Formats: sequence, C-alpha cells, structure tokens
Amino acid sequence: MALWRPGDGFNRYTGILSAVVLPEEGDRDLHGNVTVQGQYLNRVLDRALEVGAGVAVLHSHPGPGWQALSAVDHDTERDIIAPFVRETELPLLGLTMGSDGIWSARFWEEPGDGRLAPTHCTDVRRVGLRHTRSDWPPYVHAPYQRRASLVRTLDCWGTEAQARLARTHVCVVGAGSVGSIVLESLARTGFEEITIIDPDFVEEGNLDRLVYADRHCLGVGKAEVAANHLRRVGTARRMVVRPVPHSIRTERAYRLAADADVIVSCVDNAEAREVLNHVAYANCLPLIDGGVLVDSTDRLLSAKWCAHLVGPGMQCLRCRGQYTSAAAQDERMGTRRRGRYIDDDEEDDGPEPGQNTIAFCNVVAAEEIRMLVRYLVGENWWHDGAPTGGGWSFEHRFVEGKTKPFEHPGRCVASCEFATNRLGLGRDGRPSYKFAEEMPDSLGRRLVHSSRRIRMRLGRALAAFVP
Repeated sequence: MALWRPGDGFNRYTGILSAVVLPEEGDRDLHGNVTVQGQYLNRVLDRALEVGAGVAVLHSHPGPGWQALSAVDHDTERDIIAPFVRETELPLLGLTMGSDGIWSARFWEEPGDGRLAPTHCTDVRRVGLRHTRSDWPPYVHAPYQRRASLVRTLDCWGTEAQARLARTHVCVVGAGSVGSIVLESLARTGFEEITIIDPDFVEEGNLDRLVYADRHCLGVGKAEVAANHLRRVGTARRMVVRPVPHSIRTERAYRLAADADVIVSCVDNAEAREVLNHVAYANCLPLIDGGVLVDSTDRLLSAKWCAHLVGPGMQCLRCRGQYTSAAAQDERMGTRRRGRYIDDDEEDDGPEPGQNTIAFCNVVAAEEIRMLVRYLVGENWWHDGAPTGGGWSFEHRFVEGKTKPFEHPGRCVASCEFATNRLGLGRDGRPSYKFAEEMPDSLGRRLVHSSRRIRMRLGRALAAFVP
C-alpha cells in the first residue's frame, strides 16, 4: 500500500504516490492470491491521517498490458478498502501492474447515490531519472497513424516513439528568445498539446529573436502570437495550444503548468526558477531549464549558456546553482533587477538584462529539445543507469569554445526542501509566500488588446499583397 497526494493541476485530477508503506511480518497471507490483515490497513490509515494523505493499494496481475479489474479486485477495493479509508476524505487510489510493467489505475468515488464506483484514469505516468513513460488504456487513444507531414520524423525513431512524443503534454514557460524556438520545434515535431505561459507583449526589441513574430505583432501578447503561429505550422493531426498570458508567479499559471507531463523552462529570472522548482518537485514533473549569459561592451567579452534536466531523484535548480533563494526573494521584493538568463555571483559587474542573440538562443533551444526528445524517446539500453551524466547537464563557454559537463550527485543536499518536505506533495507543496496578483482584465485593457490584434491581422493581410 502507499500514500498519495492530489496534484495541483488546474484541468486534470492527478494522484501522486508520495510514500510506499511495505507490509511487515503478519500483515498479509499469500495463498496464490493475497489476504490483507486489518493491522496493515490500520497502520497505513494512521500514517495517512497523520500527514493528510490519501491511501493507495497496489497489486500485480500475471498478464501483460493495461489491466481490467477482476471480480475479486473489484469487490476487495470497493467493499473492504475504500470504505475503510473514507476517513481520509480522499478517494481510494487503486493500481494494478501487468507482467510487462504497465500500470492501470482508478479512483473510487461516490457519484452521489452513496455507492462507490471506480473512475478509471486515462494515463499513469512513471517519472524516472533518464526517461519517462506513460501507460494508458487501449480505448483512450486511437492507433497512431503516419502522416505525410511527419514522414521524415517518423523514419527517425518509429511510430511507437512518435506516439509517446505526440501524447506528451509539454508546458513551455517563457515565450521569448529561447522559448520561441523551442515552441517552433515542438509544433513541427508533432506534439499534440502545448501550453505557453508568458505575460509579456511583443516589443520592437524582440524582433531579432522571436521566430513567430514580425513588426505587425507589436503590442500583442507573446503567448497569443506564439499560439496562433503554432496552430499554423503544427504537424499534429489534432493540436491543442493553450496560451496563458500570466506570470508563472500567479496561481493560475502555476496550476496550469502542473497540468503538463513535462515543463520546459525558458525564463530569465531567479524568482520564476524558484516557482518552477516548486511546480516540478511538488508534482513530480521533469523540468528542463536553459539560459544564456552575455557580457559585452562594444565587443563580445564572454558568453555562456547551459541546460539541465531536473526532477524527482535529481538535483534541483537551486542545488545546481542556477539561482539562489536570496536572489529570488530580492526579486519578489523589487530590490533586484530581473533579466539574467543565468545568475552568477558577480552582480555588480554583470551585464545589463536582455543581452542576447538568436545565434545563442538557437543553441540553447536545440539543447533543451535534445534533452526533451532523448528523455521521452530514450530506451533503457541508451543509458548506463548512473544518476549523473554530462548529457543531462552542461555549460558551454562561447569565447573559449569549450563545453563543460556537470557531473552532479544524483540528489539534492540533505537540507534541500525540494528533495524532502516538498517532494510529491502536490497542492500541499506550493510556495510558502503568496502568489502574485493577476493583471485585472478591465474593459479598457480588452479594447486596447483587441485593437492591437486587429492591427496585426490587417497588417499581415496587407503585407501578403505587397509585391
């Protein structure tokens, strides 16, 4: 049995296994099947009530694939375990593993007539150190069909791997210079569900780096412009693009990010990275982060960029030195400027925010996409199984022309809150400070945005007729 926590998603209900409670001597009788003793149920229930968690029961079947409930499974979970754990005020989560390692799952809920009934999950995701896999019942997705627009992509890694990619919900936080290229790559690779989180608007100073924007987009929200562009160029048969014009520091954006299967971070400040650390570790989500730092006067003095894969069982962004809690706090208080893609200790001598080029952005975006695809497509035999590896974390110095892989320990330091008291807590693992307020959507604000959208569409339409 195990303890589980509700995820913090906005549109989906998720159960996160946070702790396994193994049976002890005398807790069960094995006789071809298994009989669980009341002392085991009592011990698990006491632990669940102590920490405010729900109860999950896990067992295996001898056959492969997504498992249906047998009559014995159904009666045991419905009539014995589910009523016993009702005191937690959370539904019983039942999971069954097939002989090939595929998991099925269901929540036991009361639909309103007092009777318990299973609500079967649409997928079960297993998050690992070097790859993630999702299992789903055969009726959820139709067999993946080859499409002419994706022939070259499918020929690279095959239909099964492409189906895993397409069905992975990716959230990109930051639709600026790096994020715009990441989004373009996702759309053309055939991802079917993409969430874009960015509160900013297209400015003239962005036009040398935003691949989805032109001069007609000035003043329009980056998330909206990017979403419209992805819908035009996407190669998936059915594509859902969700623009979120709010900061990741707001509750709505935070919870929408928690809806995803993987998060790609393209942010430029410590506060946003700290919030993403909470989203990733509280909801057991893999997070890929990248950034650029440039130092220049009238000539290029130095440039470096890095990319990291972080998540459960791996070092978090703070332990990898990508931000400090003090810097995040200063940004929340307004006493420190934002805009550094990679933070460092030399704040007084560092560059002004926003120095970047599309040449550097291309490389960082390519590395983030490489890590994402390798993480989703990768087979076990690709990896040595070690929790460290330069292929998942590196820093490149442009002037010296050197790339340095980071051989980090597999886990955070013992005192890190993300590896201990926030890991797998779902909605209970939110930041301790208040979320930022959303920008009020007033009538005047809506009129301004509508006029900018109309100007963008008219400008693009007229430009299409200019020889």
